[in-house]
Amino acid sequence: MDKWSTDDRHTGSPKVTFSERRRWKRSLSHSPVFCDRLRTLMARVTLKQVALKAGVSYQTVSNVLNNSPLVRPVTRDRVLQVIQELDYHPNFAAKALRGARTKTVALIFVDATPHEIADPYRNLVQAAVAHEANEQGYSVLTGFLQQQDEETFRKIREQYRQQRFDGAILAITRLHPNTALKIRALELPVVLFDHSGPQVGFPQVTADHASGMRELVHFLVQSGRRDLALVIASDESTTTEDRCEGFLQATQALGVRSRLVPGDWTFESGQRALHLMWEAPDRPDAVLCANDRMAAGCLAAARALGIRVPEDVSVTGYDDFEFALYTAPSLTTVHVPYENMTREAFRLLLQHIEQPTNTPDYLRLPVTLIPRESAPGALVEGFAGSFAGGSDAHRSV
Repeated sequence: MDKWSTDDRHTGSPKVTFSERRRWKRSLSHSPVFCDRLRTLMARVTLKQVALKAGVSYQTVSNVLNNSPLVRPVTRDRVLQVIQELDYHPNFAAKALRGARTKTVALIFVDATPHEIADPYRNLVQAAVAHEANEQGYSVLTGFLQQQDEETFRKIREQYRQQRFDGAILAITRLHPNTALKIRALELPVVLFDHSGPQVGFPQVTADHASGMRELVHFLVQSGRRDLALVIASDESTTTEDRCEGFLQATQALGVRSRLVPGDWTFESGQRALHLMWEAPDRPDAVLCANDRMAAGCLAAARALGIRVPEDVSVTGYDDFEFALYTAPSLTTVHVPYENMTREAFRLLLQHIEQPTNTPDYLRLPVTLIPRESAPGALVEGFAGSFAGGSDAHRSV
C-alpha cells in the first residue's frame, strides 16, 4: 500500500494515491478563492509596519486609532495618511483578545521600608485584599515599588501591558507627582489605599485620621491631662500629616501644652521616646503615639523605668491592632477600619476597570476611639462641641 493512501477498511472510501493528492493540491492552489485568501493573510499590514513607515512609535499609532488627545494634529494626519496608503485594517479579533479580563488585581506596597514590611499593617491589608478578591472571584498579585526605582516601575508596567493583571491597589502614603504622571501615561486603573490628597487625580480610600487624633486629645484632656506629647515619625506621608494636624489642632483649641517627639513607627522608637521624655525636667502626663507599635514600646519602657501607667502617665496608640488587647496594661487606641477600607478600595477598583471615569472618588471612613486600661475614661458627649480647629502656624510646635 502507498504510504500516502488511506485504508478503506476504516473510512469506507477508495484509496487516494500520492499522485492524486498532488493533483488535488495543484488544482486547489489555482482556485481564485484560495489564492485571494492566501494573499490576504500574507499581505495583511501590521500596526508596526504603519509605525515604521510613518516614522512614529507603535504606541503613537495606537493612540491615533483610539482618538487619543495626546497626539499632535500634524502627527495624527501623517499616521492617518500612511494607514490609508497601506490599506491598514485593525485586527479586531486580536484586540478583543487583548481586552479580556484576567480576573487578577495587583496589590502594590509603595516605598515600604524594612520596618513596614514587618508591621502588622501590611499583613492585615494583604489578608483583607486577598479575602475580598476571593469573594469577588479574583486573584491577587502582591509586589513592592520604590517610586524612584525605574527598574521596578518598568517591570510593573510590562506586567500590566502583558495583561498579568487588570488594575492595582497602591498602598501608599505619599504619591510623588512623577509617579502619578507615569501611572496616567500607562492608563492603569488604580486606587490609592490609605492616602489622602484630593488633588492627585486617582480614586482614594483612607480614614479620618485627623478626626481620630482630635477625639483622642479631647478624651485625655477631659480625664484631666494637660501636658500632651505626640510620638510620631518625621516622614512626609499623608498619614503622618493628618494625625499630626489633628493633634496640634485639638491641643491648641483646648489650650493645653503640646510637644512632638520623634519616632519611626517601630517598637524600639517608642521605647527611646519615653526614655527621652523622662530624662527631661518637664515630663508630660499623657503620651500619644501615632501607631500601636510605638505605644507598645512606650509601655515596655515605662515598666523598665518603674513608671506607672496610667497613674503617672497615660499612653495611647493608634490603629487598634489585635495585640493592643494584650499589652500590660491594655492599650487605649483609635480603631482604623482597614477591612472596610479594603472592601471599598476593591469596589472602586472594579468599578474603575469596568467604567473608567475622569472624576475619581475620594472616600474617608470614620475611626473609633477604643478606651482601655492605659488611659481609662469615657468621652463625655458634647465635650468637644466648642472645638474650632487650629492654625497651620501651630505645626511648628
